[in-house]
Amino acid sequence: MHRSIAILLAVLAALVAIPGMELRAQSDVRCFPETGNCISGPIRRFWEQNGGLAVFGYPITPLQTETVESWTGPVQWFERDRLEDHSNEGRGVLAGRLGVERLAQQGRPWQFRQLGGSVPGCRGFVETGYYLCGGFLTFWERNGGLARFGFPVTDQIVERLNGRDYTVQYFERRRMEFHPENQPPFDILLGLLGREVREAAGPAAPPPTPTPAPVSQQILLDEPAAGAIVSSPVRVSGRTTRRTVGGGLSFRIVERGGAELGSGSIPVVDQPDGTGRFSTYLAYRAPAGSEIVLELTERDPSSGALIARAERTLRYAPTTAQRITIDQPASGSRVGTRIRLTGRTAIYPSEGDLQLSVIDGQGGIITRFTFLAQGTPGEAASFFLELDIPDQRGRLVTIEVIDVNNRGDLLARAQVNVFAGSSPYP
Repeated sequence: MHRSIAILLAVLAALVAIPGMELRAQSDVRCFPETGNCISGPIRRFWEQNGGLAVFGYPITPLQTETVESWTGPVQWFERDRLEDHSNEGRGVLAGRLGVERLAQQGRPWQFRQLGGSVPGCRGFVETGYYLCGGFLTFWERNGGLARFGFPVTDQIVERLNGRDYTVQYFERRRMEFHPENQPPFDILLGLLGREVREAAGPAAPPPTPTPAPVSQQILLDEPAAGAIVSSPVRVSGRTTRRTVGGGLSFRIVERGGAELGSGSIPVVDQPDGTGRFSTYLAYRAPAGSEIVLELTERDPSSGALIARAERTLRYAPTTAQRITIDQPASGSRVGTRIRLTGRTAIYPSEGDLQLSVIDGQGGIITRFTFLAQGTPGEAASFFLELDIPDQRGRLVTIEVIDVNNRGDLLARAQVNVFAGSSPYP
C-alpha cells in the first residue's frame, strides 16, 4: 500500500514539473518573424551581449550541426556572421572566419606580406602585413577590435555591392563598408557576409583597387608632435580627410588626471580636394604637473554623435620666449598721481592677463592688480591702462609688469622707475 502511494506521488510530481520545464525552455527562445528562425542558449546570449541586430543581423538558419574546417559542432548562421558554439571544449561561442572564407570563394585568398614603415594615422599589423586607417581604424577599436574582427587581410579596396561601388576592407571575420550616403557615425557598416558565404552569392569580385586615402573622417595632427615640449599658447596644425560638417573642430586641453585647462573651437578651412586644413594657437592654463593631453573632436551638429577624434600627449614647460616692453612712462620721468601705462609683449600672455605692481622706495606695495592684454594667442599683444595712485610727493617709485601663470611660473618681467606725485601730469 505504501509503495503504491509513493509511486503515485512520484508520478504526480513529474506531471507537475513538466509544464515548468516547458516554460523555462520556451523562455530561453527568441524568435524573429522577419526570417522565421529562433535563437536560444549560448548563441542567444552571445548575440545579445555583443551587439545584437546591428552586429550580427537576423538568424537565417536554425541551430544545426556542421563541420567547419576540422571541427564539428552546433552552428547557426546570421546575415552578417556565423556563430559556432564551442562550449563543449570550454571556449564558448566564437564567430566564424567569414572574411577569409568570402575572399577564398571569390578566388582571391588573402596573402601575407611584410609590413612596411609607419603610416601617419594608421596602425600596421605585422601578423598579416596590412594597415588599418581612418574611420575603419576607429570603428575597429571601438567595437571589439581583434576579438570581433580579427586582423585586416586586405587594403582598403573598392567593390561593387548592390550595384554601387563602395570602399571596403576585409578582416579575418568581417568586412567593413564605407557608405557615404549615410550620416556619421552610421557611414561605416558591416557586410552581410553570413548570407554571401552561405549562398556564395554573386560573381567573383574584380581585382581590388586600393583607395589612395583613408575613408570616412579622420583628424591628422601635424603639429605638435607626440611627446613634444610645449608652453602656452601651443601651435596646433593639421588636416582632416574630409570637410568638417560644421566648419570646425572642438578642442580640449586637460591635465593627465582630467582637470580641464582650456577648451573651445578652431576653424577648419575647406580645401579644393574635399579635405580640410587648420592652423592656430591655443592658450590654456598651466597644469599643476608637466604632462597635458590635447584632444580634437568633430561631432554631428544635430545629434552630437562623435564623428572623429584625435588625441596627443604633450609635455608642458613654461615659455622662455616671452618678453615685456613698457613704452610709457619712460624711466626717470615724472608721472604725477595718475599713471598712463602702455606696452607690449612678444607673445600673448599664458593666462591672457598680466600683473601690475607699483612699489615705493622701501619695497612697499602701493597698488597691485591684474589686467587683460589685447591680442590673440600666438601673436604679439599690447596693453594700455590708466591708474591713480596716492601722492608720493615726487618720490621714486617702481612700476612693474609681469607675466605669471596660474601655477606661479614667472614668464617675463619689465620695470621702470619714475617720480610720482607733486607735479601735474604729465
